[in-house]
Amino acid sequence: MDNVYKVALAGGLFAAFTFVHFVVDWILQTHAEAMAKHNNWKVRARHCLIYTVGFVPLMWYLNFTIVQWVVGLNILFWSHFVEDTYIPVFLWAKHIRKPPEMECEDKMEGFRLFIQTTLGKILMIAVDQIIHLAFLFPLVFMAMNNTASKLF
Repeated sequence: MDNVYKVALAGGLFAAFTFVHFVVDWILQTHAEAMAKHNNWKVRARHCLIYTVGFVPLMWYLNFTIVQWVVGLNILFWSHFVEDTYIPVFLWAKHIRKPPEMECEDKMEGFRLFIQTTLGKILMIAVDQIIHLAFLFPLVFMAMNNTASKLF
């Protein structure tokens, strides 16, 4: 398959997966869940289960194999479970962004101060979403593997 078609196919599939991501992660999440999930594993697990189940129709439509179902559902659930602790965003802020608020002794307190700023909130959400979306690429590639051979 020509590289342009591969990129176009991957982009279309990524757009579909991204749409599902935003619907199930933002629209189907209550405010109470959003405020508690980072430090309550039961609330986070419930949210991640709803999130994962939201992808089932698309995965079914894209003819995922049994192995792809197992791998895909695990990627969706566990990547979301870890990311919603905000630990990956904290590590990014601590080691890469290094805002002045985090120059204090207590890095977690510095992170809390940073995300209270407008820029901190914007960057926290942006980095969080970039990480979430990055974990959709393995599912895109699995779907491409199923689709590409039938198209060409």
